[in-house]
Amino acid sequence: MRRIAVLLLALVLVSPTPALAADNPVAMIFSPTAGVSVPLNQPLLVIGGAVNGESGGITGVDFSTDHGTNWTPADTRGERWTVLLFPSVPGPLTIHARARTASTTGPTTVSRTIHVGGTTVPALEHETSLFLHDTHDPAVNDPDEQPVEIGMRVAVDRPGSITALIIKRGDYTGPVTARVWSNGTLLAEQEAPGAAHSQRITFAAPVPVVAGTEYVVSYYTPSGGYKATENYFVGNLAQTPFKIPVNAGVYSYSGGFPADTWFGSNYGIEPVFRP
Repeated sequence: MRRIAVLLLALVLVSPTPALAADNPVAMIFSPTAGVSVPLNQPLLVIGGAVNGESGGITGVDFSTDHGTNWTPADTRGERWTVLLFPSVPGPLTIHARARTASTTGPTTVSRTIHVGGTTVPALEHETSLFLHDTHDPAVNDPDEQPVEIGMRVAVDRPGSITALIIKRGDYTGPVTARVWSNGTLLAEQEAPGAAHSQRITFAAPVPVVAGTEYVVSYYTPSGGYKATENYFVGNLAQTPFKIPVNAGVYSYSGGFPADTWFGSNYGIEPVFRP
């Protein structure tokens, strides 16, 4: 028995210890989308993410607007990061990003080229939805229980139609009414049954929209209980074909067209566009 024990101990001592996987942090850019045009000298919100496989441990993300000559830390918390840019030179602008862990600065893993002060209209052949990507500010279930119309200001870069709204539901999961407005005039509304989490509300008829005109997409909840993220619309959001302005989130407790604002809130309303 003693000999067997010695042999087992020897095997344990010579058995190789599994090597720990090397850090390989990867940065991503979610918004703006490639090729969009953004206004000159106006704040642009850049939203991204970063991962390091199963190891995690992202400590920061750096971005560059001069092809990697200089790097600036982004506002990074966990695996989400944001940057507020103020593009001041007309023409193409390329954003590069790289992620970091405590031990490793990763290579440039993503780049995104946009056009400042231009009128480019990237190709779009299919129906598409705006995507309000999560940031490091939390989306919360607002405890408000009052009847309220909550919405978002939005424009598009080409003619087409809004076919639906996708809304992120809060604590209230009963029926709601989705609406589209222009200059305070109601263009369409669609009643929808209750739902939890996320819900697509398709309009009975597509709502025609024209390029460059601001619209408001909204929904009415008779008992509050909506999802909200404060300090979200601190810059312009640009995703083909959508143009979302600063302080885009709006609401109204008095009924009708929502025009009041509250700390750049995002109420989780994503229009669906058909070119």
